[in-house]
Amino acid sequence: MKKNARIILSLLLCATASTGLCADKTGTGAAAFLKLPVDARSAAMGEAVCAGASGGMALFQNPAGLAGAEDKTVSFSHSLQVQDISYDVLGTAIPLKKLGVLGVGVQYLQYGTIDSLDNTGADAGSLSPRDSAFVAGLGRKLGPDVNIGVAVKYIDSKISGSASTGAMDLGLQANGEDLTAAFAIQNIGGKLKFNDEAAPLPTNVKLGVNIPYQEKWQWAVDLNFPNDGGAWLAAGAEYAFEFTGDWKAFGRAGYNTAATDTKGVNGISAGLGLAKKSFAFDYAFRTMGLLGMTHHLGVNYRWGSK
Repeated sequence: MKKNARIILSLLLCATASTGLCADKTGTGAAAFLKLPVDARSAAMGEAVCAGASGGMALFQNPAGLAGAEDKTVSFSHSLQVQDISYDVLGTAIPLKKLGVLGVGVQYLQYGTIDSLDNTGADAGSLSPRDSAFVAGLGRKLGPDVNIGVAVKYIDSKISGSASTGAMDLGLQANGEDLTAAFAIQNIGGKLKFNDEAAPLPTNVKLGVNIPYQEKWQWAVDLNFPNDGGAWLAAGAEYAFEFTGDWKAFGRAGYNTAATDTKGVNGISAGLGLAKKSFAFDYAFRTMGLLGMTHHLGVNYRWGSK
């Protein structure tokens, strides 16, 4: 396929404009943890990874990215959010020959221990809220330049009671002569119902481009159209440093407009990566306005190379 990916992206933009997924319904969504960056690389690049998603973490970012995995990979990420909140993500990619690439993973957010009071203000013990999602997906090549993917997930949320539901992600990546264009719809599914109240999942339409430049640079831009807020832009860059031997280092930076209406410095991110052969380590930080900064650590391992 020799047509430039810009043509494909233009078609996807037109298609998205006609959907009803871009309505502004700020504050009406549930399972907000599904909107957090799942690894240090995406956090550092401002979350602009739709077109560059690959390996095990592509399962959560754009399942079409699974199709590019030639080796078995496993990726783990741990992030420290505000106060006692921590977020852990595990993703794997397993090539299945002609069937495509299988992805399996889990997301787990824990909020620590929270004191509970009854309606009189008396001590009622404590709560340990948490959110989790178990995900399985498949990425396949439609041709040498086009990847597609689908992921299904089981989402479970616990406060004092619990609620669960299912959802689906769909994705596409198209490689052009000088860029990769991508399209994903995330969290298509039911609602989380606590007692008599039900809230929809944070469905998001994502469009992205990834532009390699002179081999060492990667530039990326994503447009997001969530159902629980206004549209927002993400942009990031990555530069590869080559050392003697098999070592490589990466410098990354990004910015997004997801929360520009909050006070303080928000949306700025940066990070570093270090890789040797089949192993990689990543670190990133993000500014969160008055909440301070979040820190992200990740390790990746791949095996099965010929």
